[in-house]
Amino acid sequence: MGEIFGVIASIGVVASLLVASWQTRELTRQTSLNNVMAGVSAMYNGMERLHHIDSFIAAEPWLYSHIYGGASLPEDEDERARVLAIAGMLADVADYGLVITELNPGVQFYVGWRDFALSLRRTCPAMVQLVGEHSAWWSALTKYWAEHPEPSA
Repeated sequence: MGEIFGVIASIGVVASLLVASWQTRELTRQTSLNNVMAGVSAMYNGMERLHHIDSFIAAEPWLYSHIYGGASLPEDEDERARVLAIAGMLADVADYGLVITELNPGVQFYVGWRDFALSLRRTCPAMVQLVGEHSAWWSALTKYWAEHPEPSA
């Protein structure tokens, strides 16, 4: 009789281990899926922020050359303030994009924010000036630019 209880107990232990193994695998799969979904949500949030900023440029097309066209800061004080404000918002968005792609394993493969950050360094002197003056405000962007210096001409 003792042997039968031993066999039953052994079957119970094996079944318990199989269920625990299955649960662990499912938990791992669910965690991975949750990471991807969180990353996609964060990416969408960043794109929404970027589209909001681009709506200012669409409303006042003269801003485009100062943000994406490499034009220097305007001399007019009001125009200069607008360009600097938009450049600051854009630095916030680029910094955010770099942070989410670095921290979230579900989107670490995505290079769009990295390319965008390097592109802005080439096309937006106002943003380069702001980030240079206040590097701690945009630490991810500052760090990324330092790690990826401008290519020599």
